[in-house]
Amino acid sequence: MQSFRNSARVIFIWGALLSPAAGQAPKDPRLQIGAKSLGVLSAAMRHEDADIRALAAEQWGLIGNPAAVPLLKKALEDRNPHVRIAAARSLFALGDPSGVRTVEEIVATVPKTDKKDATLAAVEQMRAVARNKVRVVGIRALAAMMSQTSVKALTQAAEDSDGGVRDAAALALARFGVGDIRSFVEALSSEDPDVRAKAARSLGEIASPGIIPELELLASDKEYPVRAAAMEALGAAKVPAALEGLRKGLGDQNELVRAKAVEAVGRIPGLASVALLEEARKAANPHIELLAVLGLARQGEAVDTVMAERALARSDIDTRMLALDILESAGGERAVSALEMAQEDVEARVRFRAAAALLKILKKPAKAGP
Repeated sequence: MQSFRNSARVIFIWGALLSPAAGQAPKDPRLQIGAKSLGVLSAAMRHEDADIRALAAEQWGLIGNPAAVPLLKKALEDRNPHVRIAAARSLFALGDPSGVRTVEEIVATVPKTDKKDATLAAVEQMRAVARNKVRVVGIRALAAMMSQTSVKALTQAAEDSDGGVRDAAALALARFGVGDIRSFVEALSSEDPDVRAKAARSLGEIASPGIIPELELLASDKEYPVRAAAMEALGAAKVPAALEGLRKGLGDQNELVRAKAVEAVGRIPGLASVALLEEARKAANPHIELLAVLGLARQGEAVDTVMAERALARSDIDTRMLALDILESAGGERAVSALEMAQEDVEARVRFRAAAALLKILKKPAKAGP
């Protein structure tokens, strides 16, 4: 009986995702492909690995159909907080704010470390560190959802005893226009390169064009991790004004800095970005070339997906995941065929991400591959 209910739910969701026109042939290949992909992604929501469940929960919001709301509401009851947070974000993206309260509760749950026994206290302390990291993830989710109801929870978190929680809450409040980021800006001038890099990444979370001048200065920092962090932060602003600093990164001697710069340029719309990405795709480094192709695809430019298809055969999982991003953004029949094959990958993350990419492509009108 339970199996029947699950199947019925899958059929209902898939019908809503594609909304086939009246008279459409029931054996339409796109419908058949989509039905399989939906089954793969739905199965991920029941996977024993919480990381996989969280990845699947993230995808529903990106696919963008309210028919997934029942699945996501059930995920709000998952035993793992990362899954609940991911489900809440997808629900919010689908126009349902019911998960916001769930995330606020995660953020407000302060771990206790009052054990008198030294051994137990040490164990509790380690658990507290892990739980506070989850709270930071929750705070970032609240900042992304931008629900005004969360300001109270974030204000309380800004007074927390844990430094990471306080910092994350301050940055989140800044996105709401009520936080003070002066300490982060001042940290950009620290003598400690780790502090400078952390400050740059933190300011990137705000994604404010107003901090671009400060970040541009770090594009010439003597330490490459700082320059790389500056590239990430500049890309987060997603405005053409950030391109001047990113140009420095594109010509950097360090490959990590160049890779971060290419990735960041891909986030900024406009012909100037396209020109920079076209130049970057000539790189001798295959990873940087893939990042450039991804940026062009996201800009709506026609790209050859052959390199991404080949990357799916690489042993490195991160490279395969990057290839999936390219195929999803490029679309077309070749991308669909490659993603179908990726659904058979030995790595669960690749299979489920490929299924989500297929569902997103199949929502759009069919187009010929490049």
